[in-house]
Amino acid sequence: MEQSPGAYDAQLDDPVWHALTGPHRRFAECSGDTCWYPSEMAPFIAVPHADVVPDLTAAARRGLRDPVYVVGTIPTAIPDGWDVIARSHILQLLPTAADPGPDAEDGIQELRVDDAPRMVALMHIAFPEFFRERAPELGEYLGICDGTRLVAMAGERLALEGWQEISGVCTHPDFVGRGYARRLTQALLRRQRRRGVRSFLHVSEANAVARRLYESLGFVVRAALPIAKIGRRLP
Repeated sequence: MEQSPGAYDAQLDDPVWHALTGPHRRFAECSGDTCWYPSEMAPFIAVPHADVVPDLTAAARRGLRDPVYVVGTIPTAIPDGWDVIARSHILQLLPTAADPGPDAEDGIQELRVDDAPRMVALMHIAFPEFFRERAPELGEYLGICDGTRLVAMAGERLALEGWQEISGVCTHPDFVGRGYARRLTQALLRRQRRRGVRSFLHVSEANAVARRLYESLGFVVRAALPIAKIGRRLP
């Protein structure tokens, strides 16, 4: 498998844990060796080792909504009353291109926290489980509008030491094919390079369209990370 510079960094193997115990520790909710994002931000929990049983009961008492997702390090056991609903893999990609592409940001807007309702509405069309109302607090978000209507966006989610994830890349179906996702991804790549952080992103193994886009921008697959969806057991 082709790999880009920086692919050796162990943080990338367990990105949610290293985000919550690193640059995003100010957002983290924790109980023992279980940490999670507030449900209004992202649906992720993390443990440092597979033999740690996640304290989902305590997390639920503190407002965690289910289902939740574990990425990278998947616990071998979960508490009574909870089930693993699904297991799969996501591809983690890193950029190799020396140049992110043309510095053309005409029509690209910086999105603010008060744009969250428009962002949530757009994301519900593409990734309804993963984008939450407080997600804009996690990083920089950019968008393209048709009048006042937000029709494409991309932003940042997980932050590791020296790394920043590109996430939330989506386009309304009525505006697909205009190159908006490419332009927004390139804009984030340029901004992250100016900040001195390296970029990474994740894509579902089944999302061939998104993978082709990222590979055309010079991204290569670093790893296939396991992901598990966990929810309360149905009565």
